[in-house]
Amino acid sequence: MSGDPTKASQWEGADIYIHDTIGTAGPADLTTAWGTGWNVVGLLDGEEGATWERDEESSEKYAWGGILVKRTKSKHKRTLKFVALEDNETVFKLINPGSTRTTTAGVTSSTIKVPKGHEFALGMELREGDRVVRRYIKRAEVDTVDEIKESESEVTVYAITVVLYPEADGTLYTELSGAVE
Repeated sequence: MSGDPTKASQWEGADIYIHDTIGTAGPADLTTAWGTGWNVVGLLDGEEGATWERDEESSEKYAWGGILVKRTKSKHKRTLKFVALEDNETVFKLINPGSTRTTTAGVTSSTIKVPKGHEFALGMELREGDRVVRRYIKRAEVDTVDEIKESESEVTVYAITVVLYPEADGTLYTELSGAVE
């Protein structure tokens, strides 16, 4: 057998954080708490995990005889999909941008409006034993929210796909990883 099994990951825990101010960086190390303004999404569906998807167009040019001579790529798009299990303020703002929710005397009142674009910073933390991976995206926006089913036999889930916007230099996200003691 070749390879290094210690480089394979099966994450024991994960959190996703949202900050309303685009351009906000995450922690600069693996142990500092996520700062003021970073709000955790809450419980995530561990079986579904978090899915990173890449989409781009390519164009291929062939010479006579069918010889590939050039290939170009453009329109790169990166998304992150996760499934939230809680109906909390952070999830509400993600799936209903521009809507309001207030609680007075134990009664919550929500006014749902047609969604408007809402950009934010996004952070993600994965944990396995003493290993931690932190990623932060300075500018993101909800791309899609899957169908939301409410029933007596299943937990209501919120499958959210977020699109990442690159920074001026092309950076999609910053990642920190390593072992913490």
